[in-house]
Amino acid sequence: MKRKKNETEWGNLEGQKERQQGLVAWIGNKQALVLLEGKKIVCMLPGGDNGLETAVGDRVIVEQVSAQQYRLIEILPRSTELYRGNRRQGNRREGKQQQGGRDDIRIAVNADCLVAVVSADYLLHQAGYLEMAAAAARRAGMEAGFFISKWDLVKESAQGLLYEKLDIYRKTGNFVYVGSAREPQEELINAVKGKSVVIAGDRGCGKTTLIRGILQASDGIEGMEGPAGGTNTAHLYAGTDGTLLTDTPGFRDWALSHMTEEELGAVFPEITELAEECRFADCSHTHEDGCRILEALREKRIRRERFDVYQKMKEETDGIPPKMRRTRIDYRHNPCLESFVCQVCGNPAAPDGAGSMHRNHCPKCLCSVHVDNEPGDRASLCKGIMDPVSVWVRKNGEWAIIHRCRLCGTLSSNRIAADDNPAMLMSIAVKPLAMPPFPLDRLEKGLEGK
Repeated sequence: MKRKKNETEWGNLEGQKERQQGLVAWIGNKQALVLLEGKKIVCMLPGGDNGLETAVGDRVIVEQVSAQQYRLIEILPRSTELYRGNRRQGNRREGKQQQGGRDDIRIAVNADCLVAVVSADYLLHQAGYLEMAAAAARRAGMEAGFFISKWDLVKESAQGLLYEKLDIYRKTGNFVYVGSAREPQEELINAVKGKSVVIAGDRGCGKTTLIRGILQASDGIEGMEGPAGGTNTAHLYAGTDGTLLTDTPGFRDWALSHMTEEELGAVFPEITELAEECRFADCSHTHEDGCRILEALREKRIRRERFDVYQKMKEETDGIPPKMRRTRIDYRHNPCLESFVCQVCGNPAAPDGAGSMHRNHCPKCLCSVHVDNEPGDRASLCKGIMDPVSVWVRKNGEWAIIHRCRLCGTLSSNRIAADDNPAMLMSIAVKPLAMPPFPLDRLEKGLEGK
C-alpha cells in the first residue's frame, strides 16, 4: 500500500514558498524553462500569459509551489528589448508591441549584443539584412556585430570582392568576422565573451552551428539540446564563462518601419552625408541634376545594392504605399549613347547597331560583366565575367543568350542584339548537339518507329 503524502510536509513547504531569481531560457505552452542556480526548471506561466508577456532572456522571480513544481510570479525590469517588424498581421505567439499602427514581434530581452549572420553568397549578391539588423540593435540600445558564414564555400576571387564590402559594414557595426560556422571562431568568441548575445539570421545560415561552437569553447555544450537542423522558437543557452547565447528562428526580413533620419544616417553614413550636398533640398536621388548621390553611384563611390536598401527604407519611413514607390533606378548613364571596351576580348563596342535600348554584352565575343551599373554588363553585383553558354528561343521566335557567371555560377538570360556575332551564336546553339546524352543509333531507331 502506497504511503500518502504527509499533510504536515506539504504544509511546511507551502509556508516556506521560497522565492528565487532565474532566467527564462525557453517559452512553451503555458510554461517556461528557467535557468535557476545552475539547473533548469519548468515553471508555470501566470494565467493568460502563454508567452505574450514573458520573453526569452527575462529575469524573473519564481516560487516553488510543490516538490517538483514552480510558478513565475514576477518579471523584473528589462534593460533592452529587441524587436523586428511584422508584415503579416494575425495571431502570433511572440510578444508584440504597437509600432506605427502594427504589431512588432519581440525577439529577446536583456541582451547586450545582436550578432546578425548572413552567408557569404548572400552578401555577394544582396544587401539589406545587416543594415536592418544594425538599425534594430540601435533601437534596442544594443551593440551590433556581423558574422559572414560559409566563407569557405565562395571562391578566393569572390572573397576579395567581399572584403571590399566589409569595410562599409565595419563603420556600421561594432565588429565584423568571417568564417565557417563549423570551425572555431576565436575572434568572435572573444568579442561576445561574458555578454548576453542574440544570434539572428535567415534559415540555413548557420546560427545554431555557430552557437554550438561558441558553447564548446566555453565548455557549455551540455546545455545545447535538440538537433542542429533548424530552430523553431527562441532558446537561450548559458556557457560556463558567463556568456549567454540566444538562438532564434530564421527570418529573412526585419521589416522595420518609421526609421528616423538619425537612424538612416547611422546605418548609411556614406549616403546621408552626400544627400546633404544635393542641389535640391527635396532631391529624390533618381534623376535630378546636381544630385551628389547619383554622381557617387556612377563613380562607384556608393554601392548600388546599399542605395537600393536605403531608398526602400526611406520610402517605408515616409509612408509611401508600395504601388506608388519609385521604380528601380537604371544607374547606367544613357547606355545606348555610350561605347565600352570589352573586358574579355578587348574589342570596342559602339552603341550603333544594337537595335535595342540597352547593350548588355559584347557583340563580338558575347561576354559581359556581372554587375549592373555601366554599359556592357548584366544585372548582378559580383562583377564576375558572364560567359555565353547557350541560346533559347522565345515564343515570338526571338533568340536570347543564356549567360553563366564564372565567379558565382548564376545563370541569366539576355536578348540578342541586332549586330551580335552570328558565328558565335551558332556555335553555342549547336554545342549540345555535339555531345548528345544518348547513342546516335537510338535516334535512328526512334525515327524508324514513327
